[in-house]
Amino acid sequence: MSSNQLSEPAAGLPSVDDRPSRTGRTRAVLVALGLTVVGLVVGTVLGATAVIAEVVLTGAFLESSPFFVASAALTMVGYALVALVYARRYGRPIPARVPTRREVGWILGGTVLALVTVTGLSALVAAIGIEAAPNAIGVIGSERPVILLALAVLSILAVGPAEELLFRGAVQGRLREAFGPVAAVLGASAIFAAVHAFAVVGTVGATLVTISILLVTSLVLGVAYERTRNVVVPALLHGLYNATLLTLSYVAVVAG
Repeated sequence: MSSNQLSEPAAGLPSVDDRPSRTGRTRAVLVALGLTVVGLVVGTVLGATAVIAEVVLTGAFLESSPFFVASAALTMVGYALVALVYARRYGRPIPARVPTRREVGWILGGTVLALVTVTGLSALVAAIGIEAAPNAIGVIGSERPVILLALAVLSILAVGPAEELLFRGAVQGRLREAFGPVAAVLGASAIFAAVHAFAVVGTVGATLVTISILLVTSLVLGVAYERTRNVVVPALLHGLYNATLLTLSYVAVVAG
């Protein structure tokens, strides 16, 4: 799909001002949730191929670094495929282009804002004695730190682009058609944060705390996409944010 195809509005799509009916809004929600579920299923199936390959080649599931990273990469391929197939099949292009100077400002400023805000919230939560659930990647990375560096690179090359294509480009874009930009950002952000419950380890309460903090990052991504209408912006913002946290985690593990 070319950049022009991604950027041009699809013929026949309802504008935000068309005020879709209740049925149209219900359909939009179901499509958004359906895209999320299908993305998770396809991503999981593709990611599992690396696990299967490890078992076949080594005779055991060892979560070795190359296979773990390969599994994560294939999972992201699944997310991206679902978003792109949806966009092409239903004529809902996802705008993507080389960022302008202003959009680079959104990328850098958004990354700093997300990092500062999440760091502050995490410190506040710890200060008042509320437990947050750690990310499963952090647990694995504490035993094999090199995975953290590999995933930092993967975050920029695959995780950011794939997750933003699905959750901002496809999900948020579909919700915007029915509800407008504000509700679309809130809805897509809530869905994005919620699916990350599968990536943390802890009690239900601790998981809810972590998801609530992650919601802040998701809102920054959603606003950046709405203000620029260029999925490359939240993709790079997302990738840089993840890469920074993973690199800092690597330094902490090695130094500690």
